[in-house]
Amino acid sequence: MNKYHLVLVLLACTALLAAPAAAEVIGSVGGETATISVTSSPSGAEVYDAGTYQGTTPCNIIVHTTATPIDHDITVSKNGYYDYHHYIGDVYTDQYITVNAVLTPVVQTGYLDISSSPSGANVYVDGIYKGTSPLVVSVDAGSHAIRMEKPGYDTWYGTYRVSPGDTTQVHASLGSSVTYGYISVHSTPSGANVYVDGNYRDNTPEVISVTAGTSHQVTISYAGYEVYQQTVTVSTGSTVYIDANLITSADAYLKIASYPSGAAVYVDGNYCGNTGYSSGSSVNYMNIGPLTAGSHAVMLKLDGYNTYTSTVTLSPNEIRTMSVTLTQNEPTPSGNAGLHVESTPSGAEVYVDNVFRGYTPVFLSDISEGQHTLLLQHTGYNDWTQYVQFIAGQTVEMDVTMSPASVPTAPAQSPFPILAFAGLAAAAAFAVRRMY
Repeated sequence: MNKYHLVLVLLACTALLAAPAAAEVIGSVGGETATISVTSSPSGAEVYDAGTYQGTTPCNIIVHTTATPIDHDITVSKNGYYDYHHYIGDVYTDQYITVNAVLTPVVQTGYLDISSSPSGANVYVDGIYKGTSPLVVSVDAGSHAIRMEKPGYDTWYGTYRVSPGDTTQVHASLGSSVTYGYISVHSTPSGANVYVDGNYRDNTPEVISVTAGTSHQVTISYAGYEVYQQTVTVSTGSTVYIDANLITSADAYLKIASYPSGAAVYVDGNYCGNTGYSSGSSVNYMNIGPLTAGSHAVMLKLDGYNTYTSTVTLSPNEIRTMSVTLTQNEPTPSGNAGLHVESTPSGAEVYVDNVFRGYTPVFLSDISEGQHTLLLQHTGYNDWTQYVQFIAGQTVEMDVTMSPASVPTAPAQSPFPILAFAGLAAAAAFAVRRMY
C-alpha cells in the first residue's frame, strides 16, 4: 500500500470515530429501514422493544427491515403507572408506525378517620355524603375536601392528604351558629306526613328541629283523614309536643234506591229521607253524604215490609250504590197463595189473568188457589207468559230472564192486487165488446 492509500484509510477511520451517536437500530444489515415512533401520556416513560431498552418517550425506534425479522412487542413503563403493552409483530420497509401510550395510574387507597364535637354531623368527602360522625372512610391516596354540617352549628370545611395504606385523623370542633328548639310530633294513626312551614319534614312519630324564637305552622296529613294544623313557638333548647288525633274525612257517599219506593232510610241511626220512585228503565237513587270512611249501619223501613239492615264499609272518596228489594212481612191470607216475581231486566209489567199487578220485582199475597196466567211485558223485549199453578198458603218464586225482541222484517210484496186488477180490466173489456 502506498502512502496515499494509507492516508485515505486513516481519514475514513477518523471520520467514523468522530460521527455523533444515532438512535438505536434494530438489526444492522442493509440500508432499508422502518420507524416506530413511541409517545406516552405522561411523557418520560421507559420504552422497551422485545425486552430491549430503547430510551424514554418520546422515542423513535429505527428498524432495519433487511435484518433478521423479529416480532416487535412494545412496552412503555413509568413508576406509579401500570405498564402499557402494544404488539406490532414484523415491520416492512418505509413503514412509520406510531404508538401512543396513555398510562393508567396505579390506584392506592388510605383512610380518613373522621370525628366531630358534637358528634352526629353530616359528613361530605369531595362533595359526596358519607354518613354521620364519627366514621371511617376509605379514599384514594391524595388530597380530599371534607365538609361537616349539623343543624344549629356553622358548617366546617377542611382539606386533608391521605398516603397509601395510612389513616389520616380528622376532627372538627363545630361552632354554634343558630339557636334551635324541637317539635315532637305524634299522630293517631301514625305514619302521617308532617310539614313545617309548608316544607315536608318526615312521617309521624318524629322529632323535628326548628329555629327557636319564631312561630311555626305544623301541618299533618294522612289519606282518608282531615288535615290537622297547629301553630307553635319553640324556645331555645326546648321541645313542644303535638299529639294529633286525626279525624276521618267525610268524603264518601251512599246512593240508595228501593223496590218498592218510599222506604225510610237510616244511616248509623240517623234518618236521611225516603227513597224516590224508580222504574225498570230509570233508577232514582237517593244521595246520602258526605260520610266518613269506615263502617256504617244502613236500615230501610217501609210499612208492610220487613226492615232491611246492612253494614257497609266505605273507602275514602268512595261512592257506593245500593239497590234494595224489600220483602213483605204480611202472612199469606188463609186460602190464598203468594207470588214473588223478579226479572232480568227488572221493571217489567206484571199481569195476572190479564190484570196489571205492578213492576218487577213484585210480591203478591192475594192469589187465589188454582191455575192462573202470568204475563210479563217490557219495552224492547218479547212478552213472557206461563200458566202457573198456585197452592193455598204457599208462595211461588219466579226469576224470569226476558229475551230481546227481534226487529221485524218487511213482508214481501204480494202479487195479488196487480193480478186482480189485470183480471178486472180484461172482464170489463169483454163486456164492452158484447155491448157493441
